[in-house]
Amino acid sequence: MSSTSAPGKIDENAVPGGIASGEHRYHFAIDIDGEFAIFTLDTHGQVETWNAAAEHITGYGASEILGKPFSVLYPTVSADVAVPSDILARAVTTGRAYYEGWHARKDGTRFWASVLVIAQRREQGDLAGFAAVTHDYSQRHLIEAKLRRSEQRLQAMIDSVEDYAIFMLSPTGEVASWNTGAQRIKGYSAGEIIGRHFSVFYPPEARAAGLPERMLETASTQGRSEAEGWRIRSDGSRFWADAIITPIRDEKGALRGFTKVTRDLTEHKRLEQLEHVGELAAATERAREEEKKRIARELHDDLGQRLTALKMTAVILQQEVEAGHYNPETAAQARGLVAQTDDTMSAVRRISSALRPTMLDDLGLLPAVEWLADEFSRRYGIKVNTRLSAGELEFSDTAATAIFRIVQEALTNVARHACATEVVVTIELENNECEVRIDDNGLGAAPASCDKPVSFGLLGIRERVRQLNGFAWLGNKPDGGFRVQCRFPIDAIVRR
Repeated sequence: MSSTSAPGKIDENAVPGGIASGEHRYHFAIDIDGEFAIFTLDTHGQVETWNAAAEHITGYGASEILGKPFSVLYPTVSADVAVPSDILARAVTTGRAYYEGWHARKDGTRFWASVLVIAQRREQGDLAGFAAVTHDYSQRHLIEAKLRRSEQRLQAMIDSVEDYAIFMLSPTGEVASWNTGAQRIKGYSAGEIIGRHFSVFYPPEARAAGLPERMLETASTQGRSEAEGWRIRSDGSRFWADAIITPIRDEKGALRGFTKVTRDLTEHKRLEQLEHVGELAAATERAREEEKKRIARELHDDLGQRLTALKMTAVILQQEVEAGHYNPETAAQARGLVAQTDDTMSAVRRISSALRPTMLDDLGLLPAVEWLADEFSRRYGIKVNTRLSAGELEFSDTAATAIFRIVQEALTNVARHACATEVVVTIELENNECEVRIDDNGLGAAPASCDKPVSFGLLGIRERVRQLNGFAWLGNKPDGGFRVQCRFPIDAIVRR
């Protein structure tokens, strides 16, 4: 009649030679080969059996290690290395002990490994020895160490950012990390906010409307969500912010959480709220354009007609002088009068067109821009290429004037500051928007003047774009030169 052994215990009657025969008692350890070092120890911790994987991992052959204490597998005891006797003691007390850390090969080199030691007992309950399984985790440990260093550097960089609140959320929206910028902008310390739901940053009306939940849902389904609006600091005060939420997914696509970046736009919003100032500026600009239009028409029509009549009289006088055989000096004066009249007419036309070209009112925006490009090239010797593919749009008078002035001001800026030899003016439709770009191949601008333009012309461009509910970007191009880029929603620029 056979007896059943309890888990973790050895039945000495089932093994030939009894308990004293370690080789037979743990014959399974010798037969198993592969990536796991499997060996057995006697009650004193001396090696009894040794498999091929153990030799491959540690460098010790069976004849070199059998009978020696398994402590030879551990480097000189230090703070980061477990004491072998402690491992065996824990196994005796709890039945098994697990340790992951530094081990030593025969040649003295260290390797990171895990070891599981299981206490083996006889039927009577006394200790028979130990079975140990070791796995070399050196490569994994190296990768994990590099990952930890990378994470530490990234976290240090994020913590150093003060102008943006950058933090992580759990898949359900609880705050999981917190940087210096988040504390400065929102007023919470990490200990106060981590673990709380991010909806605490939203005012009551936004929470009631389910905005926080919609932000997470949009980010999860569309890969990103962005919103601008009022948010709440820890002291209850409100600030205007722009927030972007993006999902974090693992290699299988499972949602692991979100990153959230928030920027305080309170000052920007405060400027926008001075709406009456903007309206006054727009009204003033419209009045200026009307006055320019009136003066340009008078110069073109009234003074232009008078100059034309004067030229005709001068030409007749020149012909009579030359036919009447007057002296050469008088003939030269007559020819000079005709030339002066031509120059005066050209100057009047130029001044009139600079104020407001009649072509803009008579033929529309795109022909006026073509004319402006040609005039600019002739006057300054800078080649201007035009790419105008928005001919199907019927621009409103306000939009046509604003876009023409933007191009005009950008070209003036090129002539004054760029030292360029070529300019490209583009007006095209893209994604239900009208884009206007002026690119030059000049010297570019100082970074500070890109972020906060001090030129009245560049400031004027921003203001004209703002009045049409558009977006403006002014800055240096990666390949050199300067770019003025404006985008306008179609419904803000078409004639109604």
